[in-house]
Amino acid sequence: MPPMVNVNGDAARWRLLRMSYDSVFKNLALEETLARVRRFEASRPTVRFWTNVPSVVLGRFQEASSEVDLALCESLKVEVARRFTGGGAVFHDKGTLNFTITTGSEIKPNLSAIHEEYSAVVVDSLKTLGIESSFSPPNSILVDERKVFGAAAALGNHFTLWHGSLLVSTDIQTLGKVLAPSRREMPNGFVRSQWRPVTTIESVLGRRVSVEELQTHLSASLQERFGVGVFEDDLLPSEENHLQGIFAQKYALPEWNLYGNRFRSENKESVE
Repeated sequence: MPPMVNVNGDAARWRLLRMSYDSVFKNLALEETLARVRRFEASRPTVRFWTNVPSVVLGRFQEASSEVDLALCESLKVEVARRFTGGGAVFHDKGTLNFTITTGSEIKPNLSAIHEEYSAVVVDSLKTLGIESSFSPPNSILVDERKVFGAAAALGNHFTLWHGSLLVSTDIQTLGKVLAPSRREMPNGFVRSQWRPVTTIESVLGRRVSVEELQTHLSASLQERFGVGVFEDDLLPSEENHLQGIFAQKYALPEWNLYGNRFRSENKESVE
């Protein structure tokens, strides 16, 4: 399989963002911003490490009330938000490390190829910690048949974005309570989450593990697998501007986060 991006010459240096906001909505607005602004900027491939406050993040085509215990989320002060990529619902907290790779679309891979190749970075990094894991299609990584990582992706005319969540020290009890999908039949057009038993990196290793430790291993594995270097940087002015706009017009709105279906046709560039 050909590499996802051309890594010759100057393109062999990827930008690294260690950037998290105290708002799940702003964090997700930045994810879409990193993809959309590539239309206007000849920007480098970007890697982002980030965490969220306790929150449930829905896939683009999911119905909130069928995937999440909304009343319990409110009582526990767990935010409910929606990302612009597809897939199922996930629980985030400060013990969940989110890992994003955004590139251009010089090569047109399919979603299966993206998940397999980028998930290999996670498998490699866990191996350096002494953890044997395996990629489970379409978008999960398992340790002893329990899920520790799940990903989603989007392809557009100008971007490829892949992102996933690694359960480092995630509160599994809260996860199990708030992600409570109903059993009723779903109308056509909605995506249901596929549920598996989960575990955390801390549980597997039997010791305390920080998200910063996992960032180090992931960064090293990415550089080795793709033969690139990374340099820490900040957002471009155009990204800052786009972020503020898309946050106010989309991610800050309950209409998007709870009823995202009505936003499906807002931008046909995203194909999931």
